[in-house]
Amino acid sequence: MLHTSRNRINLTEGPIFSGLLHFAVPILLGTIVTQLYNVADSVIVGRFVSADALAAVSASGPVMNIINMFMIGLSTGSNVVIAQRSGAKDADALQKAVSTVAFLTVVCSLFITVVGLAVSRPFLKMLNTPQEIFSDAMAYLIIVYIGTTGNMIYQMGSGALRGMGDSAWPFYFLTLCRVLNVILDLVAVLVFGWGVAGVALATMLSQTVSGIGVVVRMNRGGYGVKVSLKSMRPDRVESGKIINIGLPAAIQNVGNLIANLFVQSSVNFFGATFIAANSIVTKVDDVINIPVVALSTALCTFVGQNMGQFRMDRIKKGINYSIFSLTALGVGLMGLLIGFRGVFPRMFTTEQAVIDIAADGLMIMSFQCLFYATDRCLVNAMRGAGKSVVPMVTAQFGAFSRIPLSYLLGVRTGDWHGIFWALLIAAFLRSAAIAVYYYCGGWKRAVRKFEEKHATEA
Repeated sequence: MLHTSRNRINLTEGPIFSGLLHFAVPILLGTIVTQLYNVADSVIVGRFVSADALAAVSASGPVMNIINMFMIGLSTGSNVVIAQRSGAKDADALQKAVSTVAFLTVVCSLFITVVGLAVSRPFLKMLNTPQEIFSDAMAYLIIVYIGTTGNMIYQMGSGALRGMGDSAWPFYFLTLCRVLNVILDLVAVLVFGWGVAGVALATMLSQTVSGIGVVVRMNRGGYGVKVSLKSMRPDRVESGKIINIGLPAAIQNVGNLIANLFVQSSVNFFGATFIAANSIVTKVDDVINIPVVALSTALCTFVGQNMGQFRMDRIKKGINYSIFSLTALGVGLMGLLIGFRGVFPRMFTTEQAVIDIAADGLMIMSFQCLFYATDRCLVNAMRGAGKSVVPMVTAQFGAFSRIPLSYLLGVRTGDWHGIFWALLIAAFLRSAAIAVYYYCGGWKRAVRKFEEKHATEA
């Protein structure tokens, strides 16, 4: 029998929408905290170290993001498998899954550390990192990758906690990590004068603290599971399921980043003013869609827990409720973008040329709000059901279609509006692809296979 924790939410019972909303609120707040931290971190480095230091940290961003997105993708596997075991209320299977996640966390941490250290220098050179900031960028990456284990423990552990219905404690530890990081940044820079290396050490230490916190919480939080060196034994079946779900999600995240690098070359074709405007549009678009991303992410755990109890009707209702409510929210966000398209850019710059381009870009990209919820909900629903390959394929289709579209509609026509239209069309194609799969029989076939497998195991 499973133990209970005050922070756990059982998504297999009770009202669907209120349960999803309650579970999603900490995820939403965590995303906001991360956005605020990113701003604060940049301000500290830029104001209290130097512009070159800020450039060095920014230059290391693409290299770090690839590994970070890989880790976040892998954590999806732990979230889904543990959600299914938790939903089935099978204590032995849940402990086996948690022990397997712990083992994979250590193995993946070592792998990422070695690979990260090996590829950092070649990647920085490939990205044409200026010589005057190269050594600082390299130092930053070395320190952060040495501390990969703490970040990996937090990511995988948070996925496990959310799978067991607890989205609150991952948010608490994320907040602790970000606040501690800012404090350590200030100490390292202002007190010890360690510059970029100090900022990297602050990141490593804060991530390690949050990782330790997650492990302590799992052992003492009343979840009925234990994480220790003695219990850290991999199960072949559980390992296969976690990797089969997490690896495609990780590949999807990395593929999106790689596609972005290629699209950037088309963006760069139009010069510094357009680059600045495109950056503003991207940042505003990311922030405005935070509620949709957070609320749809909760659907992954919801589907996983209900798959554990074979509650297919409840899963279908949850998906429909989420798509309908988040699409309605998207209409409101679209209106917000259109109405304030000339205001948002002024938060970033006073240059009128940049503001005008960004305003046009926000107008075009606002239409994405009409179908973005469908894409996010179906992606997370598929992952929660254990079908991570389908979202990966549709996501890569959308991501890499941006490359030729940006070139044909933007570079070839010589009209920068084409870049924004290319991004919008690619986003629509991605959403349409997964919607066609879901509504034209793909989901029914997946359910039928799950039913047959369930009957065989029973």
